[in-house]
Amino acid sequence: MKKERQKKQTRILLQQTALQLFQKQGYEQTTVLQITNEAGVAKRTFFNYFRTKEEVLQSVFSPHVERLCKRLQESEERTWHKEIEQLFYELTTMHEKLGKEVTKSIVHIYTTKQYGTLPFTPFIHMLTNIFEEGKRCGNIRTKRSSETISLIALQLYFEE
Repeated sequence: MKKERQKKQTRILLQQTALQLFQKQGYEQTTVLQITNEAGVAKRTFFNYFRTKEEVLQSVFSPHVERLCKRLQESEERTWHKEIEQLFYELTTMHEKLGKEVTKSIVHIYTTKQYGTLPFTPFIHMLTNIFEEGKRCGNIRTKRSSETISLIALQLYFEE
């Protein structure tokens, strides 16, 4: 029992340390060695919990996206205009909480590598469905797929 608690504490320590460094100096500039040095653990310890720096970023980001999606699913808003407004309001709140560098990094990874398992996947699905509704209503007219529009919207949102 004590060992499990210690493992959980070490994982949380690595996540919190990584998040602080990502916010402070950016994802790309942060190394696994910096994370482990700052956390006061051996580099090998990091790899007991995460395969890559990208994985620790995802583990930090996932709970935020899950909460965001849950709030949106519980929403009373039913028009696609209101849903998209609420979605970007929630995204802005998350963006402010995690920091610009962290959010931009995960969006960049998602949109360039097209991982289906990244934390943004449920968010993209929700956004895609909203754009589909806009198309059905005739308010959105484009030949591009709704998923493509969703990815473009995210990239534009986080562009400087």
